[in-house]
Amino acid sequence: MTVTIADVARHAGVSRSTVSYVLSGNRTISPETIRRVELSIETLGFRPHAGARSIRTRRTGVIAMALPMVYGPHNQVQMPYVWAALTAAQDSGLKVLMLTDDDGEAAIRDAVASALVDGVMLMEVQRQDPRIPLLTELKCPAVLVGTPDDPHGLPRVDFDFALAARACAEHLHESGHTRVGYLGQAPEAFGRDVAYAVHARESVLAALESGGRTAVWAACEPAPGGVVRALDDLLTREPELTALIVYNERVLPLVMDRLAGMGCAVPRDISVIAICPDDEAERCTPSLTSVSLPAEELARAAVRSLARRIKGEELPASTLLAPTLKVRGSTGPAR
Repeated sequence: MTVTIADVARHAGVSRSTVSYVLSGNRTISPETIRRVELSIETLGFRPHAGARSIRTRRTGVIAMALPMVYGPHNQVQMPYVWAALTAAQDSGLKVLMLTDDDGEAAIRDAVASALVDGVMLMEVQRQDPRIPLLTELKCPAVLVGTPDDPHGLPRVDFDFALAARACAEHLHESGHTRVGYLGQAPEAFGRDVAYAVHARESVLAALESGGRTAVWAACEPAPGGVVRALDDLLTREPELTALIVYNERVLPLVMDRLAGMGCAVPRDISVIAICPDDEAERCTPSLTSVSLPAEELARAAVRSLARRIKGEELPASTLLAPTLKVRGSTGPAR
């Protein structure tokens, strides 16, 4: 049998409107009456609908993940972030509304203006991202996953690309490598000015060049033809290349296949370092020396930060996850 507001009202000895006001918080009700109504709710097992709960708490228990979905191989890279965020949200008692529209501004505005969500986690952050000033205008709790040129005061969670680049450069320097290539994200990521693609490239090139090493780079489409073109481009510009840093996990097996096809033995002829999750590095043959990219922890940290932000807690301006260099079988002394 379903318990109704009328049942609660009779049990508490008040009117139905009083029960509604207790649930909504729209009227001043005496503490004694509130206690009687709440006791009746508990005794009868009454469950107010989500709308009534949200009116009273001014919260929905829902956060938005604004992530423009990229179809194709890159989608496989996005999914670990999504699943980790869903799990972290569940652990925090939250649900996730996915905003996958390419027109992210309209989707965010609709979700916030309609009071559908308590906060927004912004993914695939661009260096000049129009969604960020919108969030500050809407005064909506938000956390950025990535580092734009101007965060407008919004807290951000990111991977420390500067430290990751330094770890790669120092490891190669110790092995005598002075001519190093960098294979980055797909051209489409640079075309959209996605912050992580640009920051990773700039950090790696700066770390290499500060140590006096020659550095060349190329964007790399995650397809066999894209890998061929990118590697050919690097070797044309720097024929004496002895090491390669790759931040594009979908191309790693293709890169290793192409090097083998060219007669380049890894690591005898060329050393390879990947910036990627551990499981991707370990799938290759030989297993790759890598700077571990904690994709899932990045998403979990962002959800936890947003949950704190919604509660009104102060957050640091930036939370950077530290890299870990793991030396495996793909790096050795320069030839």
